[in-house]
Amino acid sequence: MRLSKLNIIITLFCSIFFLNEGIAQNSEAKAHLETADFLLANNRYSEALDELEKAIQANPTDGSVYFKKANTYLAVTKFSEAITTLESCVQADPSYFRAYEMLGDLYSQRKQPIKAVNFYDLAFQKDPSIDQRYLYKLKILDILDQANRHRFSKPHIDDVRSLNLVESFDLDYYEAMYWNEMDSPEKAEELMAKIIGDIEPLSGNERYYYQYIWALFSQGKYSEASQWMDKITTSEAEAMFMIFREDYYFSLADTYFEVMDYEKSQQMIDITLGINSSYIEAFDLQKQLAAIHTNKTKVIAAQDRALMAEKDIKKRSAKLLELAILNYQAADYSTAYIHLEEFQNALPQNERNINVIFIKTMCEKNLMQVGASTEKLKKVIHNPSINPPTKAKYNFAIALVYKEVGDYKQAENFLKAAYGGSFKNTVRYEFSEIQKLKDMKEIEAMN
Repeated sequence: MRLSKLNIIITLFCSIFFLNEGIAQNSEAKAHLETADFLLANNRYSEALDELEKAIQANPTDGSVYFKKANTYLAVTKFSEAITTLESCVQADPSYFRAYEMLGDLYSQRKQPIKAVNFYDLAFQKDPSIDQRYLYKLKILDILDQANRHRFSKPHIDDVRSLNLVESFDLDYYEAMYWNEMDSPEKAEELMAKIIGDIEPLSGNERYYYQYIWALFSQGKYSEASQWMDKITTSEAEAMFMIFREDYYFSLADTYFEVMDYEKSQQMIDITLGINSSYIEAFDLQKQLAAIHTNKTKVIAAQDRALMAEKDIKKRSAKLLELAILNYQAADYSTAYIHLEEFQNALPQNERNINVIFIKTMCEKNLMQVGASTEKLKKVIHNPSINPPTKAKYNFAIALVYKEVGDYKQAENFLKAAYGGSFKNTVRYEFSEIQKLKDMKEIEAMN
């Protein structure tokens, strides 16, 4: 159920001249209201607003008077004044549910989803009509869908189900979306399996297929997911389903490998090969990851001995760098960091390797700290000699550090700077991951 701007405007204006129910019989207020109605009928809105304000002063607890005044403001496109009047309305008459609904409509139109949801929820609590209560909740679910806040939809879904109305097709869809977002794809699959067979593979129905495919894909049912992707071939479906293709996951694996996030790269390779077990480029990257994941204990011990025996400064610094990378690959990030520090201290300033600052930054990411190297790398990216692909790589690395320490705002800022080129898909993926972390943190605080 999509809430279009046109529908909102129609809803807001259709009752401007016909809302007299519940008007108090206070004689002074009644006289001002009669005058206001005459003025409204003759399009004399400014004068009508003055009369309505006098009616409010005469009877300040009658919500219907505020409501008529708010509608008059809407007639002259004064939306802010209408909102202020409606908010005064619910303070003066908390039971006047129509004001809550209209506030929900207006805040929805203004792209303020949290406020819109709050007011629709209040309308749900106040309105005795079951049919209307159902519509309020569908509006809420639609807003949460458009605002990408699906993880907050479950209480509203439960409210609708508590009304014991006929089973809703869209309600199953919204709940499936919730379970997919909450990493419970088996529950999403169960819901979508009930309805997907009745949904024609036509333009406009892509979102239903998307939820079912997502549920299957998340459980590793790649072949079955692919069969459902083949059922709907609209251009919109092709774009939506890109994230279920092997090329997409290989691009993620490749860029995570580039920034030395080997664990994440391995996860993406596993998915790539799960979708297509004969993906040649994935096998090549898999070999490199396999070499990195081999036990490094003996090699590190041998390199340690060689380092102790080496007296030449240049050769010793080269061995320090090799040893640091070996320790990094062995996930001993503290030791790797120490050797990288030693490498930098062993060489003159003009011979130090900028890439070492990047590797130290990735050590800090794995050690969950924003350290001196992250701060240095933030300065390096402003060097005009750094080419755009390298700059994107460094911005992405800094974003990963901030994500790891929970500074999501900073992480998003650096992700934006990294967007483009080979990092395009990975940046989008990380934005999605950060949104999930932010949502879960908010949900935890609410509970």
